[in-house]
Amino acid sequence: MDTNTIIAEIKNYIEKNILAEGVKIAADTDLKQVGIDSFSTVEIILFIERKFGVAIPDDKLIPDNFKTLNALAAIVLELMPVAL
Repeated sequence: MDTNTIIAEIKNYIEKNILAEGVKIAADTDLKQVGIDSFSTVEIILFIERKFGVAIPDDKLIPDNFKTLNALAAIVLELMPVAL
């Protein structure tokens, strides 16, 4: 799975389930600036873990990893098992 696919999946989830109707985000949008708070971040983590089959360890739960869709996609890629 590539970065753009991961970003598209997370973006779709956030726009449909968390943000106010009509609010759109880009890969480099500061998520905090569009209203993503700590409760929303937990929802995003749970979505990522279910959707991509990864577990985000405590040492990855830092603000910089949840700042943008690009940052989220990088964490997902890092945690995904390598296909053989």
